[in-house]
Amino acid sequence: MITGSRNKKPMSRAVQQEFIWPEATSGQSPDPEPAPKTAATVEPDSMPNPAPLAELQAPPASNPPMAKPLREVVEAGVFGTTTDGPIDPDEVEVRAMTEEHGHELVAILADIQAVEDAVKTGEDPRTGKTPRTTEAETKLREFLDAEKPRLKSAYATALDAYARGFGEEAAAAIDNWARKTVADCTIAPSDRYDPGHPWHYLPEGDNAAPIPIEQIEADIDVGRHIERELPKNPKKRAEKLQSLLAQEREHVQQDKLRYQEIIERGAEALSRYDREIAHTSDAMAIATALSLKFNHIRYGLGRLAWLEQKVVPGT
Repeated sequence: MITGSRNKKPMSRAVQQEFIWPEATSGQSPDPEPAPKTAATVEPDSMPNPAPLAELQAPPASNPPMAKPLREVVEAGVFGTTTDGPIDPDEVEVRAMTEEHGHELVAILADIQAVEDAVKTGEDPRTGKTPRTTEAETKLREFLDAEKPRLKSAYATALDAYARGFGEEAAAAIDNWARKTVADCTIAPSDRYDPGHPWHYLPEGDNAAPIPIEQIEADIDVGRHIERELPKNPKKRAEKLQSLLAQEREHVQQDKLRYQEIIERGAEALSRYDREIAHTSDAMAIATALSLKFNHIRYGLGRLAWLEQKVVPGT
């Protein structure tokens, strides 16, 4: 997923970051006429098709367009209230809220792009790999069929929230900015990093989440290298296979536990050497640890699969 670091600039006074509209809290609309549907409130499938992402370009590191909050929204106390009355967000506060919304839109839109790419390529956007079995292909297809409408609905909801606070023109501008940003940052599937490479996890690279343990596929080619470790004598060979099988199961289990620990605890799971000496930042240390452990698991699963095929039950 493509995400931007969310700007958490300090506010000069308390501000409600989540818009709470008067009709949602009081049960009554300030306008007797029903509010007209904006482009953001229309069902995703009925919205006009935007320009293809590939045709939109944005300058590097561009900031989302700024807009002033609607006066009626401010006066309704949507941005918070004090003893002096409704809060009128200043420029710093508006910028923080705008960047928060902009980065959320970019993140969702990038996920939509990844799903659309996956439908075309057959590649799982969560792992960067093509399923190897019919069952895995079916599960991926079911995931993609459900994920695209969910993401489109989330995007429409987020855009509608911004439109209610800043107006339809501002919403159209930030929508266009988000699409341009994703078009500029989208990485072709062929250019993505393998999960065994640290840059798969770094924001400067693919900025991808760690692959769940149960979805890591075995490197089926490594098993053939075990043959050279085995003795020729059939009895000794059988004993060696049993011994290697037990060892490999233990190794894979330990690697899985360590991988999950790094996912859950992040930098806290790493040594001081890894964090302060071996790497330039916690982010790089975590990415490196994840990539190494991913490779260990993939390698171990490959050896384990080969051994389980060779070991005769009861020997």
